[in-house]
Amino acid sequence: MIELNLLPEELRKKKRKKIELPELPLIPIAIVFVGVLILVQLLLSGLIFLSQKQLGELKTRWQELAPKKEGLTKLKNSISDTTEKTKAIEGLIEKRLNWSLLLNELSNSLTANIWLTDLSYDEKKERHAALFSQDQTISGRAAGKTLKPEYYRLGTLTVSGCASGVGEEATAYIARFIKNLKENEAFFGQFEDIELVSITKVSLGERDVMKFTLLCRFKPKVAEG
Repeated sequence: MIELNLLPEELRKKKRKKIELPELPLIPIAIVFVGVLILVQLLLSGLIFLSQKQLGELKTRWQELAPKKEGLTKLKNSISDTTEKTKAIEGLIEKRLNWSLLLNELSNSLTANIWLTDLSYDEKKERHAALFSQDQTISGRAAGKTLKPEYYRLGTLTVSGCASGVGEEATAYIARFIKNLKENEAFFGQFEDIELVSITKVSLGERDVMKFTLLCRFKPKVAEG
């Protein structure tokens, strides 16, 4: 039986042609791929080696600096301790009574017909709450305020001397001497008050004089309990 294909030429089925792919060289490609992997591995290993080397150098440097840092810390602490001790010493020096200045001002306040025969200092500690007047200051505390019970150093300077003459004349010499002391700020600034505690007539050979004793009360200072 004869088959006839009556479809137009453009509608007739065409035979498919086979596509032939070129043959790829798999072995060379695999070799290149493995080479790239090896190269990347070598680069990573190099970076790791350099990082470890830098870390080792930093550790070595730290070990070298650690003793110096410890020494600097000790030096800093030593300087701090010395500074604190210096401040404490300076504080004691500031609080220390300048006796040479005080005695010099006492001498400068002497008047004619007055001479001194004896000086003595006494100090005691008392614990009490006190209300001080507005013109008094205790170790930097505000004046005129009631203070809590604390220990205070209460010092007194006893000044003994003689005035030539007797009666009102000698009494006037003594009063002038006390006035000079109170008007001398460099001297009286250390004291609360100066009190005449005794005055008596005595004889020195063939000469009559008036012997007197003054009690100079220092301003109270806060003391350690």
